[in-house]
Amino acid sequence: MNRATVLAALLLFFGEAWGADVVIVGGGVDLTISSATAGQEPNSVTDETCQLQWSTLVADPTQKITAQTNLASPNFTLTAEAVSVSAGDGTSAGEVTISSTAQDFVVSIPPDVPAVDPGTCTLRYTASATAADGKGTDIHTITYTIVDQGARGWRERKQEDLDRRIE
Repeated sequence: MNRATVLAALLLFFGEAWGADVVIVGGGVDLTISSATAGQEPNSVTDETCQLQWSTLVADPTQKITAQTNLASPNFTLTAEAVSVSAGDGTSAGEVTISSTAQDFVVSIPPDVPAVDPGTCTLRYTASATAADGKGTDIHTITYTIVDQGARGWRERKQEDLDRRIE
């Protein structure tokens, strides 16, 4: 039997927009794939015990939240989806495969989502494997980042400002 463990350690959360904030409620997740139907691939496992919360400032442009892992070459597939996004606080980008490249996760977050009434969603993680993947463990640290949607983040703008001053 194939046994795969995918740990999603939800440790790093920050906003690139000044004053924007992203927070995880619920801690780490342990997904263990331990069963399969004879002649078929192992059964995927899902967890929905964590929640994501975010806030933005009045002056912020439309924002988005991206998700990425620190694990460059995972053995197993980990997907995440923002489900039950609070009304008027953004739109789920649907199920995304978590990789070391930032993926859009929640988009169209409007300005002025206050910290006293933050945007929220349930985090749905799904781990899957194939029989060919074998046994093993993937440990992910997933980073959720809030950035300007469709524009460079403040870090890129600040670096561009610094580059101009140096020239």
